[in-house]
Amino acid sequence: MTIQCDVLIVTAPYTETNSPLQAPAVIKAAVMNKGYTASTYDINNDFLKMEHTDPVRFNALKDYFSFGTTNDKSKIPSIQSYVKDVCEKLLQKFSPKRIAVSVFTYQCQQFSEMFAKTIRQMDPSIKLIFGGQGIMTQGMNATDKWVKNLQQRNVIDFYIVSEGENAIIDLLQEGKGHGINNTDWKQELVLERSPMPDYSDYDLDSYGGDRLLITGSRGCVRKCSFCDIHKHWKKFVFRSGQSIAHEMIKQSEKYKKYRFGFTDSLINGSMKAYRNFITIMAEHNKTAKNKITWEGQFIVRGIRSMTEDDWRLTRESGARTLLLGVESGSEAVRDHMKKQFSNQDLDEFVEQAYINKVKLEFMMIVGYPTETLEDFQDTIDMFDRYRKYQSVIHTIGLGSTLSVLAGTPLAEENPELRLNDSENFWTHEGNKDLTFRERIRRRILAGELLQDMGYTVDNNLKQIQTLHFLWGVYKNNQKQGVMADITTGEVKDQKYS
Repeated sequence: MTIQCDVLIVTAPYTETNSPLQAPAVIKAAVMNKGYTASTYDINNDFLKMEHTDPVRFNALKDYFSFGTTNDKSKIPSIQSYVKDVCEKLLQKFSPKRIAVSVFTYQCQQFSEMFAKTIRQMDPSIKLIFGGQGIMTQGMNATDKWVKNLQQRNVIDFYIVSEGENAIIDLLQEGKGHGINNTDWKQELVLERSPMPDYSDYDLDSYGGDRLLITGSRGCVRKCSFCDIHKHWKKFVFRSGQSIAHEMIKQSEKYKKYRFGFTDSLINGSMKAYRNFITIMAEHNKTAKNKITWEGQFIVRGIRSMTEDDWRLTRESGARTLLLGVESGSEAVRDHMKKQFSNQDLDEFVEQAYINKVKLEFMMIVGYPTETLEDFQDTIDMFDRYRKYQSVIHTIGLGSTLSVLAGTPLAEENPELRLNDSENFWTHEGNKDLTFRERIRRRILAGELLQDMGYTVDNNLKQIQTLHFLWGVYKNNQKQGVMADITTGEVKDQKYS
């Protein structure tokens, strides 16, 4: 018997995560609070499991969904077959009046479009709604061109731009409103109004991270050059520490999950709210049978801003891992990024984390447009100095290489930067030695050197595979053929095969 519902909210691949994404669960709670019926289904979680059961097909699908292209057109029928199978499975289990697709990033666009076209063919009576930051083309503050075109071609019926838990109610009740088939959305300034996520449809034990997500703020107090978050969320808004702690405690009691991950761009944007949160959670953990732990993105603050007492409460509140946007070991590069912290601030921060045994993950950027070889060496030297802190430097995220998003200060305020119709294949007239090949070389070299030092580089092999894929796309797109391939064998000698 199929499950009938007013709205079925699904999560589109591809997003690399080991937790159920929060948006569908929040949308479900909001819809049900108004008396409608709703169900959720995580297609992305099913997709991620394929990496272990059928890795060859998984990688082909992942590349196609992420980049909208493939070097082997013979794989297209298999990709189409996968999407059809997903749609058939959903319509066997559910009988929805509407399907709302959570398009988490632009890398979910390709699947979402194929999914909508297939559902439309199978059951034209179902209304299709797209929402999520991924519906915007090339960055959160860019255009709704892609999704508007889908709506005009009747591939979908509606799209929602931001604040989905409010807009979905307007859509169900009025059929129109702010952010519905337009970009005239309004930012919610009181986050306590959002309902707690409803995960009752999920098999939470099937997620490898064994954690729930939580949002304490939107926006950021920084305006980093490579980031477009501040162009979308005009104001940095945050919940009280008491509100965040209350949700953690209630959700842990309901779902028996005691690990939480913050979705915030930064947890400690407001030190007043942060201190309130860690004080309550430290007190809770003193007597709790199951102590709550948490992790999330953090700003580097020196000891004058984040005191020794703050660090003690951070440890006692259950801080598991702090993800730091360090980006570079070069102060010159960080200054251009507008990161607003010095090497001394970073030294003090890492020292306190080490004293309090709080794990750190360094998030780095290799190949920033102004990065010279000397700047790159500063990064390597920084990690060499920090070997004494390896017990708390949990992992290093090197990513692939810097992608320049449209709508960021880096893209809009640097006349010497040429995007070349791609966020990956940009060039910089003021730093011509930093070609795409050179950025890849530095990225591979950084991974090898840091691993030689004993650090764990997060998903290093996957990122290298992505770079090889992008290099293949890059070669095929060149008017004058680029015949060289990239290998890692001689990279330390700065050579290419």
